[in-house]
Amino acid sequence: MRRLVYFSPIPWEGLFQRPQHTVRALSGRFEVLWVEARMLSVPGPPEPRENLDFLRLPALPFNARHGMIRRAARLAGGMAPLRAALARRQAKMLRSRLDGDEPPLLFFAHPQFHALRRFFPDSPLAYDHMDDVLAFGDPPPSLRRGLEDIVSRAQLVSVTAARLEHAMRGMGARRVLRVGNGVEWDRFSVADKLPIPAGLGSMPRPRVLYLGSVAEWFDFDLFFETARRLPKMSFPVVGPLRPDVEARAAEAPPNVRFFGARPYHEVPAWMAHSDLGTVPFQRNELTAAVDPVKLYEYLAAGLPVVATPFSPEVIGAGDAVYLAEDGAAFAKSVEALLEDPPSAAAVRKLAAGRRWEDLLAPLVDALAGL
Repeated sequence: MRRLVYFSPIPWEGLFQRPQHTVRALSGRFEVLWVEARMLSVPGPPEPRENLDFLRLPALPFNARHGMIRRAARLAGGMAPLRAALARRQAKMLRSRLDGDEPPLLFFAHPQFHALRRFFPDSPLAYDHMDDVLAFGDPPPSLRRGLEDIVSRAQLVSVTAARLEHAMRGMGARRVLRVGNGVEWDRFSVADKLPIPAGLGSMPRPRVLYLGSVAEWFDFDLFFETARRLPKMSFPVVGPLRPDVEARAAEAPPNVRFFGARPYHEVPAWMAHSDLGTVPFQRNELTAAVDPVKLYEYLAAGLPVVATPFSPEVIGAGDAVYLAEDGAAFAKSVEALLEDPPSAAAVRKLAAGRRWEDLLAPLVDALAGL
């Protein structure tokens, strides 16, 4: 079986998102080596499984949770000798995990490991542009150069949204395949059969849920204003809270509660015992290209959704997704959906065509042909 090296932007043991679903699909056609950055806050990678192994490499923490660490990484990233030494170390570790004469297929999902391309000159190259990575924080110039290098050389570039496709073609991508985000249908469509998670039962219904990372793109002002306007409703927030925004979270009204990160297998239960899902993102350059996985998970679980109109993918999601631009409109949309909710079957129907296995099949086929 052919070897594929997948360079992930996130650790395997974290939020279960597009990278993990992609690699699970790829492992049916390739022997996959998942490569992630070594992080002190994340436990070691899991044990190998069929056609899937794991490797953690030292890397500059451009996306660290703490802003001070990110700034230090950016400073270090501007030092060419340090970058070169780090790349040699990474390449040595990677080579030690590869065997066979056939060059592996290199599939980048983030440009942080871009320098490794030069150590495997005979390997086919592909790149998955799932977010506008240059809109996160203050990336160093080396990251932009790495992205441009990968995109211009890749035999295949996949994207999640039309805006990202335009950006990739502007960087010289030769072949672009649009593959939107999806949902693990069999897991989320049976959410109503799951027991209530610990802690959620103390919050009275109706429950207006946010599930996902809480970071700079989360619109605290809008979400908190919505909660204050609807004091008899509960607003559980489930997902990792970045240190940079902890002070904002501390300003929450009493009917908002932050539960922190929860394992992926628990996520459907939080949806099963909530009444409505939310995607309260700010509207900016970063979110304008987002195709949110949580949207399809909410819908598959039968939850109608209120979101801000931050991207075309959300705007066109369907009639069970209400859009609101400020806290007052958001609260009115929440009330309207809860007073006259669509049937769970009608909501689920909006996500039925977003199964990961169907969406990813063309990408797996395209990679197998490189």
